[in-house]
Amino acid sequence: MQRIHPREWLRYGSLADLFTARNHSPDFNGARAERIALRIEVLSLVAGLLTLAWIPLDLLFLAEPGRTGIVSLRVGAGLAFLLLAGWRHRRHDLFRARLRLALFILIPAAFYVGARLVLAADDSDTGIVVGYYFLPYLMVTILAIFPLTLVEGIAGVAAVGATLALAEVEAGAITELTTLAEFWLLALLAAIVVWVQQSQLYMLLRLYREATRDALTGLFNRRALLAEMERARLDCRRTGEPLSVLLFDLDLFKRINDTHGHLTGDAVLADFAGVLRGVCQRECLLSRYGGEEFLVALPGRDAGAARVLAETIRAETRGREVRAEDGTPVSYTVSVGVAQGGEEEAVGALLSRVDQALYQAKEGGRDLVAEATVDG
Repeated sequence: MQRIHPREWLRYGSLADLFTARNHSPDFNGARAERIALRIEVLSLVAGLLTLAWIPLDLLFLAEPGRTGIVSLRVGAGLAFLLLAGWRHRRHDLFRARLRLALFILIPAAFYVGARLVLAADDSDTGIVVGYYFLPYLMVTILAIFPLTLVEGIAGVAAVGATLALAEVEAGAITELTTLAEFWLLALLAAIVVWVQQSQLYMLLRLYREATRDALTGLFNRRALLAEMERARLDCRRTGEPLSVLLFDLDLFKRINDTHGHLTGDAVLADFAGVLRGVCQRECLLSRYGGEEFLVALPGRDAGAARVLAETIRAETRGREVRAEDGTPVSYTVSVGVAQGGEEEAVGALLSRVDQALYQAKEGGRDLVAEATVDG
């Protein structure tokens, strides 16, 4: 397993990102939900077929009255797995993914508790009977293939532990030494499983951020921003809310690079990205659009509200300075284009209009905000 250097946490995520999904972006949550759902779909199909395929062995080796009960439980569990495998949605989200995962745990858990009750009177030590007692360990181990947060992973293994505890209580063996050994083994497996889940989540976050984030500023890159804007456009059209965009250009940025060097230019870009993060709210989509241009998409805000935000960012930028390598203070300003999308307007057309508005701001003397007209 790849060793993760502590500095990597700072670059690609934080401990909070692994603990909970609260700070994950909607697009990453959707991608992770899709991965979880697809794995559950495959596993449920395999589990359903294998569960039903085992029925002939139960009929052959188990005696009555347990045989009828086990076969009934197996038919129910197998059909439930197959129904879960066939549950598909066009759009993936974490709520549905978590619900699927809960059902994926609940089905074998119910089967295990039922099987323990049915086989309680069976004193046989044949392998087919003893094998049922290993189901909780199999359940925990399977959870290792899912990229879950720490909270989700602990909840999953805790559910399996509760299943084992319920079965032992029903069997009247919860206080026996062998039961303690069972829980110790289950806890050991659970710790390993949670670690594997965290490693998967970390690698998924790392690959996602490398593919969607600008390396210098940490904002969305252009490709990811366009995909997010398309989702936002469809959502706004469905809800009837407006969608506005701001396009920023750092004034005379080439002069900063030529006079103070590219490292100073990079510092200016990173500083402005910090301004955007500090002023814009969480639902805003922030990106480095290319070179010294930045674009902010504002779902739910009309042109008036967008212009107010643009003026706030422009004013905040005017008073900032970064230090060149020789200690010289370097100030910068920004020109801004503002545009509100039309009801049926495509993302490309909206970006073309806001680009024209930015051109007007630069032609007007820079350090200005210009708003695009509806008809361009």
